[in-house]
Amino acid sequence: MELKDIIKESVSISEEASFKDAISLMISEKTNSLLVTDNNGLLTGEVSVTDLLDAVVPEYLDGDSIAAHFVSPAMFEEATKDAQEKQVKFFMSTKITPVKLTDGIMEVASNAIANKSARIPVIDDAGKPAGIISRRGLKHIIGDALNISDTE
Repeated sequence: MELKDIIKESVSISEEASFKDAISLMISEKTNSLLVTDNNGLLTGEVSVTDLLDAVVPEYLDGDSIAAHFVSPAMFEEATKDAQEKQVKFFMSTKITPVKLTDGIMEVASNAIANKSARIPVIDDAGKPAGIISRRGLKHIIGDALNISDTE
């Protein structure tokens, strides 16, 4: 098995895009995460559904305060509308460890284990997104090691 066998297409968004742009893109592309790029197209982060939820929560809230703040659907809706113009660069995750297209399967497996990550961005030699390795891809690495073939 090679990296090209498990990589899947990723969906990217600019750091300058808005919260609303991010959720719209996730819904239209049927994905739960987006790779974030700067003005040069270089990978700078990732946005997940969890990041979107964090962007809705006012910064001064934490723990039990969050539940108390969102006592009604209307309050959550208001907070979501307040976040809609927030730029992606302010709520994206930057703690990502991509692999390169030229890396081998063992580098991918080691990365997943070391970072406890089930989604690994793949970049080209220039640092631009080339795809993503999903949980399915990682599952196939393990299955391949046990000689379990994909019957799809």
